[in-house]
Amino acid sequence: MKRGRSTGNPTAAQRQRMDAIAEIGCIVAHSLGIDLGDMPIPAEVHHLTVGGKHGAKRRGHDFTVGLNPWSHRGEPFCGWSAARCEELFGPSYARQPRKFRQEIGSDDYLLDLQNTLIEKHMKEGSPWRAD
Repeated sequence: MKRGRSTGNPTAAQRQRMDAIAEIGCIVAHSLGIDLGDMPIPAEVHHLTVGGKHGAKRRGHDFTVGLNPWSHRGEPFCGWSAARCEELFGPSYARQPRKFRQEIGSDDYLLDLQNTLIEKHMKEGSPWRAD
């Protein structure tokens, strides 16, 4: 069975990381200082790749960041048009990866920011989750 770009099943710690990413919300919104109110902008887990190229081998579950549907897959969300999403969040990683990296940040910059936010999140907990 060929696995392609699959990174296998995440460990418990990696699953906890992905849950934190979903709770924190979109890293692009954090990077750009976008705040839409009392809930985080939704985030899908994006696996960074070797060399940052689409279709390249994934770096693994520890190299993940949260991107909103527009930034991640080029899909408008929240009833917004593609033009409105691009106005708010910049270019889509899926549609314009080079422009995304130039305007939003490199994979390593986003990973560093994500890791910082996860560390803070783990210490402080989520304001959106009832504990």
